[in-house]
Amino acid sequence: MRRRDLFAASAILGAFGGIRPALAAQKLEIGLGGAFTTVDPHFYHAVPNHTVAMHIFERLINRAADGRLIPGLALRWAPLSETVWEFHLRPGVKFHDGGDFTADDVVFTFERARDVPNSPGGFGGFLRAVRRVEVIDPLTIRLHTPAPAPDLPPNLTYVGIVSRRVGQGATTADYHSGRATIGTGPYRFASFAPGSKVELARFDGWWGERQAWDSVTLRLISNPAARTAALLSGDVDLIDTPSVNDLPRLREDSRVNVAAIPGIRFIYLAPDLSREGESPFVTDARGNPLPRNPFRDLRVRQALSLALQRPALAERVMLGTATPTGQWMPPGAYSYAPNVAAPEADPDRARRLLAEAGLRDGFRLTLHTPNDRYPNDARLAQAVAQMWTRIGVQTTVEALPWSSYVVRGGRQEFAMGLWGWGSATFEGGYMLTQCFATHDRDRSLGLYNYGRYSNPALDAMIATAVTEVDEAKREALLIAATERTAADVPVIPLLMLQNLWAVRRGIAFQPRSDERTLAMDARPA
Repeated sequence: MRRRDLFAASAILGAFGGIRPALAAQKLEIGLGGAFTTVDPHFYHAVPNHTVAMHIFERLINRAADGRLIPGLALRWAPLSETVWEFHLRPGVKFHDGGDFTADDVVFTFERARDVPNSPGGFGGFLRAVRRVEVIDPLTIRLHTPAPAPDLPPNLTYVGIVSRRVGQGATTADYHSGRATIGTGPYRFASFAPGSKVELARFDGWWGERQAWDSVTLRLISNPAARTAALLSGDVDLIDTPSVNDLPRLREDSRVNVAAIPGIRFIYLAPDLSREGESPFVTDARGNPLPRNPFRDLRVRQALSLALQRPALAERVMLGTATPTGQWMPPGAYSYAPNVAAPEADPDRARRLLAEAGLRDGFRLTLHTPNDRYPNDARLAQAVAQMWTRIGVQTTVEALPWSSYVVRGGRQEFAMGLWGWGSATFEGGYMLTQCFATHDRDRSLGLYNYGRYSNPALDAMIATAVTEVDEAKREALLIAATERTAADVPVIPLLMLQNLWAVRRGIAFQPRSDERTLAMDARPA
């Protein structure tokens, strides 16, 4: 398939020697740049949280490093009809406390994952197609869907299976304390220090290949320079998202290897479309409130997009570790829309569009961004602000820690925010259903539609596309929905990121297109 070629690793690491003397394969220290906020596998959908959870909790279906679907807790699966899928579960699987894994744990997991109390962004979207779970026997289930659901298997790669026995009535706090943190994965929970680290111990009762590491520590090191320093000093063995400014030095250092692979992370800007009237953090050029939300005008959204010099962002800010884009799928991937190119900068036309929208004098705007979630996120926002200021939109940047940013952004507190989205189902329908469909929590649609964009015609296109069983027809429908979305500019596309890691000599590491940084992918060389 085309996507296999697309996501082939650009570097597979081998190693000779090390920054510190190579120890017997006992302990692996990993420095992560993205803030993991929970060990509850269903509390908040974000890559750093998935990275943590995947060591402890397994999915029915897994993904290989290149994105292929592979068996997890389900050995095999197949549709019995257009609305029924049958899954045969792996026998002999044990939870970390010695209990048996059975179909009942899947039933409980699917019930719990849909609605975890106080979740800022849950997992209901991945289960929106599951109407009922039918237990045939302890190792066989059938998933009934209200309509054809060809994207069900890739969506299930997100849902970590938990134990009913210990999870019944458990809160997120119980997972953080370790009381309920009982999975079937290759590593057991040892401790969790919020905002600091997660400690794991090898689970020798795991059904899979014995892991190389007796213990693993996942450390949050949000500052890129500090991550590099920790690697070079020997405090950690492996880091993700090394600073692009440090890459030349790391690539020249014989003690370090750098792994890179084309990614699926789409970086974009989401304007506030939830309000007709006054929008927060927006004023006219003199600082007075605007009576109407300017982002509700398509011409304003187009102007802001045309003001951006995306090649400069990719080359000067990201130093070649990103590519300009006009959509959320990379070239060559299933459902990539070839007619949706990265918009070319045209500042003069941008100014004309603002004038046509009644904003000849421009306006003032605060752009919010995380400062510890995506590579160079705050610096990227500053560059965007400068480009907008040049067309008369005087833009200042407010950068926040991810833990605060995501909560406020989820409440529509920003006029404009910088976000990233990885389409880890490896097709365009995932972002369409989660980020562009009209927000509807009851139907698990638009759960990550931060700007609250709504287009009933697009909703109908999405519903048709994701229920089409024929793969070629579904791709054509997804491409059409992508083209419709791009024309309406509900978000302002920026870049597709490359995934990067740096690892000390003496460890072989398999990079992943889905950004996860897993101890299971690291081995003594």
